[in-house]
Amino acid sequence: MPSHVKTYDGSKDPEDYLKIFQTAVKVECWAMLTWCHMFNSAFIGSARVWFDDLPAKSIDSYNDLKEAFLANFLQQKKYIKDPIELHHIKEREGESTKDFVWRFKAESRDMKGALEVLRISGFMHGITIPELIKRTEEVTPAIETTGVRAQAKLQERKL
Repeated sequence: MPSHVKTYDGSKDPEDYLKIFQTAVKVECWAMLTWCHMFNSAFIGSARVWFDDLPAKSIDSYNDLKEAFLANFLQQKKYIKDPIELHHIKEREGESTKDFVWRFKAESRDMKGALEVLRISGFMHGITIPELIKRTEEVTPAIETTGVRAQAKLQERKL
């Protein structure tokens, strides 16, 4: 298996794995039969369990394997979140500020088109530590400036 094809454990987007795998085997010029035999070689964890539990003779081609794989793991597919969902990310009870910041960044990563001002507003809306809220409110003039600049850019696009 080419070294850039990383392991797949069933927790990430299956289409990402498919794209990387299919590109690698095309570069390697493997026969379709080899595709089928090598497809599962990077599976670990739940992906390995799923593959090992496939009924005997239930897969007749690479396309059958690919479709079964997608049908099983498609719930892990990435989706682009609406930027308004930034305001739904809340600090959990007992969660450290460091952990909240890490989780906020991770959960907001796939929110395409969210302006910086919206990200900051969402973060401020989600934190519960009064001391930190006060410090972020001191930055509000910078946020307002960013918002004005963003609004000006939107106006330019409309012209």
